[in-house]
Amino acid sequence: MTKYIITTESGSDISRHLVERYGIVVIPMHVTMGSKTYDDGDFDAKDLYDFYHETGKLPKTSGTTPQDCTTAFEKVFNEHPDAHIIHIAYSAVTTVSYNSCIITARELENIHIVDSKSLSGGLTAIVVATAKLIESNSAITPAEIIAFVEKIREKTHCLFLPKSLLYLRAGGRVSNAAFLGASLLRLHPTIILEDGYLVASKKYRGSFERCLKNAIKDFVTGFNIDPETLTIGGTVGLSDAHKQLGEATLANYGYQDPQWFTAGTVISSHGGPGAFAIIGIEKE
Repeated sequence: MTKYIITTESGSDISRHLVERYGIVVIPMHVTMGSKTYDDGDFDAKDLYDFYHETGKLPKTSGTTPQDCTTAFEKVFNEHPDAHIIHIAYSAVTTVSYNSCIITARELENIHIVDSKSLSGGLTAIVVATAKLIESNSAITPAEIIAFVEKIREKTHCLFLPKSLLYLRAGGRVSNAAFLGASLLRLHPTIILEDGYLVASKKYRGSFERCLKNAIKDFVTGFNIDPETLTIGGTVGLSDAHKQLGEATLANYGYQDPQWFTAGTVISSHGGPGAFAIIGIEKE
């Protein structure tokens, strides 16, 4: 029986509980504030927002480096010499992490890399589904695992509802005109994943509470989501009231006890405080 170790980037925002439950190895991405660069996960996302408000400069994010990958992979092989690594990568079109792993894998054996075409909680959903597959099939091959990821990544859906477009504007993802128009008209554009890219999608109008409820409604009625994969959460600053509203709205559509996640510093630096997200994998 082949022993598999799943690795992924910290931008998956995978919880410590899931890391320990499935033996996931997390490779750090990075955030730069001023002249200092930090590993994603080594500090609180609130520090990002404090930095921006104090300096007017948006923190910069970067992917894993080849050295980061080498360090992680060699540690796995030192502990499990006969293991095969399944690396489920953060969306390749958004960062250098995927290429960093490819570079490292040229020097090592038994590393199998696949682009999740996802990030944050979406990447976690794919990682967990893959871990469950491996647990339930001791004879599975690396090729079958990769094929599984390539299949479910097309069924994985993520929707982000920023509370404010301030951080997206600061990062150049929203123009000043769009920012002012949205503010004046009380519009809340959503951000979704399409083929690995984060793209602007449907705009909701009204209070954030109203937009949150309508976004959830459209998500769960638009996709036949497997309840076991349904996950909600958001960035630091998402209020308890908005969390409760999200949970109550899902209950109205028959989704009880969703999983929860908190976005890490990489996603938080783009989404800003108080953003809401909903994620799920469609049923077969």
